[in-house]
Amino acid sequence: MTGQVVDERVSRKKFNREVNSWRRNSADHTRRGIFLVEAEFPKAFAVFAAPHLNPPSLMFAVELDFTNYDVWPPSVRFISPFSRQPYRPGQLPPIVRIRPSGVANPLQVSVEPAVMHQTNAPDGEAFMCMPGVREYHLHPAHNGDSWLLHRGTGEGTLFQILDKLHEFGIAPIGLNWVFLPQFAVQPQLVLQPSPANRVAQ
Repeated sequence: MTGQVVDERVSRKKFNREVNSWRRNSADHTRRGIFLVEAEFPKAFAVFAAPHLNPPSLMFAVELDFTNYDVWPPSVRFISPFSRQPYRPGQLPPIVRIRPSGVANPLQVSVEPAVMHQTNAPDGEAFMCMPGVREYHLHPAHNGDSWLLHRGTGEGTLFQILDKLHEFGIAPIGLNWVFLPQFAVQPQLVLQPSPANRVAQ
């Protein structure tokens, strides 16, 4: 990414424009389970719930950083909705780190995430692997996919990022009742496969 520095007043104006646009449709977003809890430049804090479960469940949260926006795309950190601490290896919520393995048994799942990826470092944070996100464009595996190729296309906006997180992290969730060998019936959250739930990486 370019080292160019944006006048903070410009970044703040663009940030506020996106936040105001989101809030104009906040009722629709709330029905989908997306809550923009705080938005004070340069950061926004959003929480995701699954309203279609019974009972509705709080699933995960993200912090977006719009520093130097939009010469830089926003940074996205997966964090606990309660402590606001970043998820570390072994702490990722199962809803955003599992997806169906393609077999009939719903208990057999792959831990390869649809949108969330873990760094190789032992204490590395998970990151959102999608164009329009700062961590994606800084990753050495994507050095041929410059942010400038996506800037101005709608990618990397507040709406696009939160909408994609909902699409891949919340919408596929279902609740199945599974009979365990101990003859106890327990609910298990699973992801419902969908051809649309694929991310180019």
